[in-house]
Amino acid sequence: MRVCMLMYDVQDFGGLEEYAINLATGLRRAGHDVSVLSVHYIPPENQYAQRIRAAGIPLAQPPRWISDLAAHWHTKERVLAALMTVLAPVTWVAALGLMLGRGQGWSAALGSAHGWLRRQVMTRMVGPNRSPALGRAMLRWWRFRWRPDVVHMHGYTSNLLFAIEWSHAHGLPVAYQEHQTPDAQFDWWKGFDRIVNKANLVVAASDISANKLRQIAGVTRPIVASEPIMPDPMASGWRRPARPAGQGPVRMVTLARLYVTKGLVHLLDAIVEVRRTHPDTAFTVYGDGPLRDELLAEAAARGLDGHEIFQHAFTDRASLTRILGENDVFVMSSILEGQPLALIEAMAHGCPIVTTTVGGIPELIQDRVNGLLCPPGDAAALAEAIRVMIDDPALRDRLGRAARASYEKGRFSPATVCETFVRAYQQAINT
Repeated sequence: MRVCMLMYDVQDFGGLEEYAINLATGLRRAGHDVSVLSVHYIPPENQYAQRIRAAGIPLAQPPRWISDLAAHWHTKERVLAALMTVLAPVTWVAALGLMLGRGQGWSAALGSAHGWLRRQVMTRMVGPNRSPALGRAMLRWWRFRWRPDVVHMHGYTSNLLFAIEWSHAHGLPVAYQEHQTPDAQFDWWKGFDRIVNKANLVVAASDISANKLRQIAGVTRPIVASEPIMPDPMASGWRRPARPAGQGPVRMVTLARLYVTKGLVHLLDAIVEVRRTHPDTAFTVYGDGPLRDELLAEAAARGLDGHEIFQHAFTDRASLTRILGENDVFVMSSILEGQPLALIEAMAHGCPIVTTTVGGIPELIQDRVNGLLCPPGDAAALAEAIRVMIDDPALRDRLGRAARASYEKGRFSPATVCETFVRAYQQAINT
């Protein structure tokens, strides 16, 4: 079977990317032909691009300059500036017309003409997001060049709906995987059903996510609830380092993109509360995203050192294992999730876990059985759960071992998950 993994883009760090690449490499090891198609350019130093190439998987992507012209805002601003320079004579003619027609002074007329022309060029030519057009062109080319039997699209809310619509119109079988759990408080799902139901098959991140896709997003196509897919860090001989209680401050770690759905402002509030009673507790967040500057400002407003808390994303799996091995407790403050792979990573690495009851998390973590659960958006409850972990080393040890045991009992291995998807792909092809 020839399977193309399609992604909107490939970030430096993320659960969607981790899932897609693990699945692609697992399918290839199982003897299937696999390729990866990205709507946008991926830098060669990107950890996932390196893993794709190391596995011998073809990677299709547009040239950087085309990708940047399609959607990169700073590139658009540079193009706009260049075009305005070229169009300077048009600006002068328009300004002259304003002087004669309205009696404006030259400076005022030139400013008005320049502003009007700039808005027209940005609105009509440079500004619109050309990602859907670029994605359709990439799909058309890759379908001709590589001829996939099925396209597995890894989407986040509405970013790949255009690809579903194009594939449906051209008779290309689609398994669409939504990596988020719909939540009515976010207006991301309006009109989602009109296009997503054109996919042959919809894949949800968990059973809870599948129900929400039906109830909130209006999905009526056959839905498969996927299992997370995660290589075992201990298969290569790694073991969690022992750290005797009382040796230094307890260290909390979070792995998250810096997005609103990760609830990181609530984490900052919890840090303030925890440090009232446990001032030496260390907190570190590894990840990047559009909210970095805002979160640094939020931290400063609370008297926290944001640059100490918010580290940049790790760049390879060896760094991930080192980070999870040297910290004492994994904390996830999300207010919206699918089936977070960062949580599975923490389980696989035997970390004690504090997390929220969103998305598919309660399918993985039971309160005080293999982790501590608290309501989303409740900084006080999050802080109290963290304090419980700090004050009880025996509990940390027990919950860390229980989290690892839950991982070992789960169906997270690439071989197992790939078998499920091969059956799903066949269903999509036959639909």
